[in-house]
Amino acid sequence: MWYYAKDGSREGPVSLDELRGILGENVVPLTTVVWTEGMDQWRPAYEVPELGAGGGQLVQPSPGMGLSIGAPQSSGLAIASMVLGIVGILAVPIVCSIAAVICGHMARSQIRQGEGRVGGDGMAMTGLITGYLGLVIYLALIAIIIAMIVQMS
Repeated sequence: MWYYAKDGSREGPVSLDELRGILGENVVPLTTVVWTEGMDQWRPAYEVPELGAGGGQLVQPSPGMGLSIGAPQSSGLAIASMVLGIVGILAVPIVCSIAAVICGHMARSQIRQGEGRVGGDGMAMTGLITGYLGLVIYLALIAIIIAMIVQMS
């Protein structure tokens, strides 16, 4: 029995002939990863000799084509965190910095729970760092201004 990846999930079990039909009818591309008992790991269908359609070999895809399961999609919260963190330092202090920190923590939680299906940890960390940095800079600036006002009084 064979298994194949489709839309980020495992499909099967199917027989060898069924899998050949699925590949031959382009239900999934030849770059789809497949597995059967005895294989050490999942492999793209075009690398598996048993999957030659009608006795012939499957055509190998062009170099640079990725596997059908693809790279993890970036978390929208991670992107928002990074953008808000930068805006918090450059334009709208404190409000955007607080939002960046909140979105960053939520994104990191979402990424951890996604078990590899959700990416963007670097963007979430950038948002957290710039968010906290913006808070520290502007709160320190407010403290300095208050101290100067108290000294003048």
